[in-house]
Amino acid sequence: MQLRALGLPLDRSLAICLFVIACALSVLNGCSKSEKSRAEGSPQPLTAEAPPSPGIAPGDQPQQMSKLPPPKPNEVQEAVKRIFKEAVLIDTNNKPSFIVGDFNGDLSQDIAVTLKPASDKLAELNEEFPNWILRDLGGSSDQSESPRLRVAANDKLLAIIHGYAVKGWRDPQASQTYLLKNAPHSDMELYSPKEFMAAYQGKKLPQLRGDVVGQEIGGKLKCLYFSGATYSWYDPKTFDGESEQRAIHMAPSETKK
Repeated sequence: MQLRALGLPLDRSLAICLFVIACALSVLNGCSKSEKSRAEGSPQPLTAEAPPSPGIAPGDQPQQMSKLPPPKPNEVQEAVKRIFKEAVLIDTNNKPSFIVGDFNGDLSQDIAVTLKPASDKLAELNEEFPNWILRDLGGSSDQSESPRLRVAANDKLLAIIHGYAVKGWRDPQASQTYLLKNAPHSDMELYSPKEFMAAYQGKKLPQLRGDVVGQEIGGKLKCLYFSGATYSWYDPKTFDGESEQRAIHMAPSETKK
């Protein structure tokens, strides 16, 4: 088509054509920048958060264990009373009578306390449905077939109270407790997993979840560790890697008929 057919002077028609082309280029350029801006501003995918550890409230899941002040005797007494009421006494004849650490590996501070039964409260310690899990570390690792365990008046006991959230064992909601017979009761020491593995380098080791409680017996180090279902002694001469499996029992409703 001839530009003169539009009825406009040549120079004016040319100017209009150039203006239309410029507008089209501007629109295309603007769209391109808008798409680029949206692409650059898109958030990157977030990595999935780790599930909360046992004993930790979902909203309080820490990245590392909180640094807490050393335990005071009155705080330890309060935690023991919260679990056992008046049924036990802290055995202060032992030095130390308590140590703290992360024994079950959930990044919440736990406490291990040496106890003795209150002389007139054995019935409370031997009630059918206690608030704690009673284990005898001197007996068979599989206690499902054994008669129901009982606490005797002269038993030396170790209670391990698992922590809850950032306050650990001090938290009023910290209630999961193991009450152990034939456990370390004097000269207790805390060992990190790294220290434990160094002490038994070259030996077959359990899968540690947290710190261990060590006690020197007869010139040899004996350690107590959490296997995921219970606490067990570690003996490098007899450990066969099956203790964790033997400690887990099916509920009656799950067993085969």
